Amino acid sequence: MMSRTHDEVEVQIQLQAGMDPQLQVYARDKLTAVLGHTGRPVLYARVRLDRIANPAATRPVTARAEIDLNGRVLHAEVSADGPYEAVDLLQDRLLGRLEHEKAGYR
Repeated sequence: MMSRTHDEVEVQIQLQAGMDPQLQVYARDKLTAVLGHTGRPVLYARVRLDRIANPAATRPVTARAEIDLNGRVLHAEVSADGPYEAVDLLQDRLLGRLEHEKAGYR
């Protein structure tokens, strides 16, 4: 079986209806940058962005990621005031998890 590098994996981005389509490009770029730090084959990578309809909700945007690193699935979830902020926070969270993972494998 041939393993794929992060450059060959298509990052799947799901946006809730009504979100800025440019957000897909932004999120894909951010997640692809994260995948460059994995050091392991990436089997798949998915991001989903949702917004709570309640106008009184604090941090109404949720971003979730799921990355399969050669059989080990890494999950992350963040909430933010806006979708771009959520993607940035998600990138930071994932980078932190990857650093934690690397430290655990030494």
